[in-house]
Order: sequence, then C-alpha cells, then structure tokens
Amino acid sequence: MVFHCLSVPYSATKKEMSLCAFTQKVYKFCEEMTKRGHTVYHYGHEDSQVKCTEHITVTNDEILKKSYKDLNKWKTSGFNQSVETEAVKIFNDNCIKELNNKIKSPNEFILCWFGFAHDQCTKHFANKAIVVEPSIGYDSMFAQIKIFETYAQMHKMHGRLKTQIEFNNEFVVYPGFKKEDFLFKKDKSNVALFLGRILEPKGAKAAYDMCNSIGQEIYFAGPNILGLKDSKYCKMLGFIGPDERKKLLSEAKFLLAPSLFIEPCNWTVIEAQFSGTPTITTNFGGFTETVNQGNTGFRCSTYEEFKFSIQKGYKQINPENCLKHAVHNFTIEKQCNQYESIFKSLTI
Repeated sequence: MVFHCLSVPYSATKKEMSLCAFTQKVYKFCEEMTKRGHTVYHYGHEDSQVKCTEHITVTNDEILKKSYKDLNKWKTSGFNQSVETEAVKIFNDNCIKELNNKIKSPNEFILCWFGFAHDQCTKHFANKAIVVEPSIGYDSMFAQIKIFETYAQMHKMHGRLKTQIEFNNEFVVYPGFKKEDFLFKKDKSNVALFLGRILEPKGAKAAYDMCNSIGQEIYFAGPNILGLKDSKYCKMLGFIGPDERKKLLSEAKFLLAPSLFIEPCNWTVIEAQFSGTPTITTNFGGFTETVNQGNTGFRCSTYEEFKFSIQKGYKQINPENCLKHAVHNFTIEKQCNQYESIFKSLTI
C-alpha cells in the first residue's frame, strides 16, 4: 500500500517532540508501516527525523517564523494549533504541488494527521486518492473515511453534530506504543505525577488543590500555562524530554489525570500502564476505555473517590496488571494490524 502522510504544519516530526501527540502519531506510523514494507511518503518540516520511504520537505523554520515567531515557545506555552496561520496555508500549498507529482493511483491513501487543517489541500484530491483522517482525537472531522482514537470520541463527535455514523467509512483504532520506549518498575517512589499541559480542562488545578489538601507529593511535568506555584506538596518541573518522561512515569506512585473535559483518549494513562504505574482519572470520555477500573487504576466521579484512590486505592493496583493491559491493547503492532485491515478493506 502507498501512504502519503501529511504531518503537522508547526513542527518537525521527531521523537523529541514528545509534547505533541499529533507529531508522535506520524512518527510512529511512518516507522512501523515502512518496516512492514509499505511505501510511506512523509510530508513535513525539513528537520524531520522519521523513518519512511521518502521525506518531502514542505515547510521549514523560515516559514514557521512568519506565524509563530519564537519557535521554542511551545516548551512553556504549548503549540499554536490554529489552522488559520500563514504557515498552515504554505504547508498545504506545497503539499498540493508535491502530491500532484507523487500520486499514481486512486487506491493510494492521503493521511491527514492534523485533521481539518489539511482540508485546504486534500479537497483537490477527492477523486485521485483515498483521503483519511487516521486518528481523530480532536473536536472536528471532515474526511469521508474517519478513524477515531476511541469510541467515546466517535460518539461525542456525532452526538455533538447530530449526525449518523456511516457504515464502512468510520472506525476506531486505539493508539499504539512501543514497549521498549518505557521503563517498567514495580517499586515506586512516594511522589505522584501529573503529565501534560498544565491547563484547567486537563484538571491541573484540581490535581494541585487535591494534593495540597490531602498532603500528597506530586510533580507537574509540562508547560505551566496556568502559572501554578510550587507548594509544600506540588513541584512544577516544566517541559521534560522523552528520557526524563520515561523515568518519571516509571517511578511515579500513581499518575493523576482528573481531566474536566471529555478526553478523546489521553495518552498519558496508557504510557503509565506500560511503566507499571496506576492511574487515577475522572470517569468519562476516553478514560472509560483506557483505564480498567480496579485493575490498572481508578476512575472517579466524586472528591471522596479521588481522596480514597490517592490515599489508599492505588495500593490495590498490581504494576504487572498495568503492563499486561497495555501490551494486550495498546502496542504499535496491534494498532498497525488494525490499520492494515481497514486500509485493505477500502481498496477492495
């Protein structure tokens, strides 16, 4: 099969960009599908470091600076994911030119890893290739072929838009990870972990207040957008790279993710499971599919449930159960097996 992977317009595709799930989706897909013998074209930043059949440069730092100014600001403020920037327009315009040269068959796939942002490009190829949104973990959808990260996200999107799910065109594929990218540990520290952008919707303030009230030490790792201050129990680490991320996940007493919005998936709870670390989350959205209640963690609906889980509940979770659940459900091999099955069915 032939895949044309349109990466994110605001960043190079590389493992070090661990804050951006979109970037990591492209990185891992290209590597695995190339290894399986498929033809994989990657369209992205000239500094991308991704295994593929061929990399095609469609953007660079000079283009990005027109829209984003400080290219390192993402480490403190997160990424500017607006689809209206000049950088996105240039990215798409360059992709149109390159795709016109590359596409040879209507059975080839254009994969829109940044969703609706790629519509400006792919609308020119409706009858020339199969346009797919391969991992919808965001609150929009446009392609005829849609693949969601979780059933929760599929249901949320169609409920919100009051649309019907189209038979043969819509699927769910859970995220995939490489076991070797994580460090499994049975023995944990006494410090919990919050991992991700420190925002109100992610439940960062809720986690901060709970841990200060209960007296639970916790590290907050990620851009401190809320500007939370260090306290007796809470320490702000800022952005961390993949190696430090791996270490913190393996040593954490538990991962606390009390998101207040309906999470499409939330990768951090899966990463914690590969590390043998229990997770404590809210009880809706993607968590209902990724956190096995009482086996890999606890999904909570009340403050009292959070208090119990933080003080005592996490002790009931066997780290080996966390790893087994992750390996059974969320490996890159399982993910790409499902992708291959879906893509084959679309070309019959």
